[in-house]
Amino acid sequence: MFQGIYTPIVTPFDAQGRIDVSKLAHNLKRWSDTDLSGIVVLGSNGEFAYLSTEEKLQLVEFAAQHFTKDKKIIAGASLESTAQTVEAAKRMAALGVDAVLLLPPHYYKGAMKEDILYQYFTDVADQSPVPVMLYNMPGNTGINLSSGLVRRLSLHPNIVGIKDTGGNIVQIAEIVRDTPEDFAVFAGNAGYLLPALCVGARGATLALSNILPEHCCRLASLCAQGQLAQAQKLQLQLLKINTLVTGTYGIAGLKAALDMLGYQGGLPRAPLKPAAEEAVAAIRAELQAIGAL
Repeated sequence: MFQGIYTPIVTPFDAQGRIDVSKLAHNLKRWSDTDLSGIVVLGSNGEFAYLSTEEKLQLVEFAAQHFTKDKKIIAGASLESTAQTVEAAKRMAALGVDAVLLLPPHYYKGAMKEDILYQYFTDVADQSPVPVMLYNMPGNTGINLSSGLVRRLSLHPNIVGIKDTGGNIVQIAEIVRDTPEDFAVFAGNAGYLLPALCVGARGATLALSNILPEHCCRLASLCAQGQLAQAQKLQLQLLKINTLVTGTYGIAGLKAALDMLGYQGGLPRAPLKPAAEEAVAAIRAELQAIGAL
């Protein structure tokens, strides 16, 4: 079963736009030494949309070789066609990942009715050598995986969970209610981590845990122990910094924060640009305000 806090790791790039494996190795070692349950390679924060097939496989292989064997690795295998996605899942499974994370195909989103999405996910799950976790990211895909569709998909023996980044706590609660007990419902943003855990989510995949893994893990632990007043206090403390490194300044802001905290953020890949001076200043000030810097 998948549970706990996973971080969707960033992909550091150098000034020439190449993957900086030395920076990545540094980060993997640090994340290995935290209470994280695992990492997600090739998630949205990993800039997977800007990577070639060869680069994606290079990243998965490197992570599998340099991340602790005591924790799990989930790899983003999302592509637009069923055949491409199946091939990616098979190649990533051969490199040693524990599961693959799948967005719905969305280029032709007008055609992606629930029956087509159901067929897509089940066809991939039928052929994937490793478990499949669904990825609901309507902000980027323009498609919401409804609780009804997720309920149907959760009955497939190789579809084991969902990362929900839609932010609809009612939908998350419905998914928890309507899916099997061992189906892993993950919050997709630290902004609603505590509410999701309180309605039964088993974990989360959080951009914020790139930079503050122990804070995120502690919040989950406090909730599990029933210490809700302390968990609430921590949840509220993390709201602003989470917004700064996700919605406000995005991947560039997250990478700047990594650099501030002793990780190696590296540069974003063009056309994304590094964080501007005012972004860096705002992030630094908030990290200092919460005692993280």
